[in-house]
Amino acid sequence: MATEYDPKIPAMLRDPYPVFAELRAQGGVQWCPALSGWLALDWASVNAVVMTPEIFSANRLAQINAHLQEPDWTTADGVLEWLTRWIVFQDPPDHTRVRRHLAGAINPKMVHRLRDATVEIATDLLDELSPREWFDFYTDIGLRLPGFVVMDLLGVPRDRLAEVKSWSDEMMLFIGSSRGVADKYTKAAHGAHSMAGLFRELIDERRADPQADTVTHLLNSEVGGDRLSDDEIVAAMMMIANGAQETTAHLFGNALIALTEHPEAHAKLAGDVDGLIATAVEEFMRYDSPVLSTARLVVADTELGGAKLRPGDRIFAMLAAANRDPAVFHDPDTLAVEGHPAAHFAFSKGAHFCLGAPIARMEAQVAIGEILRRFPNWRIAEPVSEIPWMNSMVARGPMRLPVALA
Repeated sequence: MATEYDPKIPAMLRDPYPVFAELRAQGGVQWCPALSGWLALDWASVNAVVMTPEIFSANRLAQINAHLQEPDWTTADGVLEWLTRWIVFQDPPDHTRVRRHLAGAINPKMVHRLRDATVEIATDLLDELSPREWFDFYTDIGLRLPGFVVMDLLGVPRDRLAEVKSWSDEMMLFIGSSRGVADKYTKAAHGAHSMAGLFRELIDERRADPQADTVTHLLNSEVGGDRLSDDEIVAAMMMIANGAQETTAHLFGNALIALTEHPEAHAKLAGDVDGLIATAVEEFMRYDSPVLSTARLVVADTELGGAKLRPGDRIFAMLAAANRDPAVFHDPDTLAVEGHPAAHFAFSKGAHFCLGAPIARMEAQVAIGEILRRFPNWRIAEPVSEIPWMNSMVARGPMRLPVALA
């Protein structure tokens, strides 16, 4: 029987890489019945998908909207009015215009300022959690550390993190793996409306009292005479709030699991944290990317990886699979904390390269580095095989990660 990928199978959620390797050996692009779409699995095919927006469009919301019926269609409008402004769902030139403003907000000076706060957050969290016999790394550090950082980035009080996370989770019901969730469009619209209200209030406050934060930067940003509208700023803040927490939490979790499964790499990194942490973080992202795939809509006839694609087809650029392509990475199934010379796809590439990449890298270097310096003998407190994984075509990581520091 031919190998097929089905993300609903628990074993494939836990470890999809053997299936990716078998499929990739048959050709760079394979049809996936379970997803009714194509999978781009090798480095060259994934590169073509993310680098050719005139053939592979990021604007896939219209396809989602086309399948809706009343009353969901009307309810979904409350979410779509914001999602259509997110650059992750836009192609050039709209994408290019908005991204120029956002790129100016995430600069080396800002990342340096956030690093000092991140070190303080990591230290405080480890001080709080170290007396415990064990704790859930995913919820207690993985979500909280990047959550506090993004609150600082946006200028939102840290004590509102749980509220913002709740609204973000509701919004993600619209585009995530949420089949069978009752009233998911109503919940998504509630999350969007609530988050928009918070950010509108913040915009008004920053107009009256500017601060050294992202909102003030976006209000003042002017590129070639162009400025962002208030709605575009609200949408950008929503996108940042939605994307900056769970992805980083999964990066942390995947890294700890990878080190557990490669004790020699754990020992090497613990023995030279300062010298290896930067390359190790890049390797964690290559070895087990916190972003499994990114979807595109085919908008022109094309051939790729031995497959003929037609307009209207869906294709998933399997970033995690491309990061294990043996044609590009030597011994790709081994974790090498000294790093691989080739570029990985964990942050995608091209026009949609992750704007928050410098922040995510910094957070991972700080969080994982602090754990290894202070608690080099940390361990996962239950068999890795029993840890549940996210059921998602986007996020890849554990849903729970019990860790003992002693």
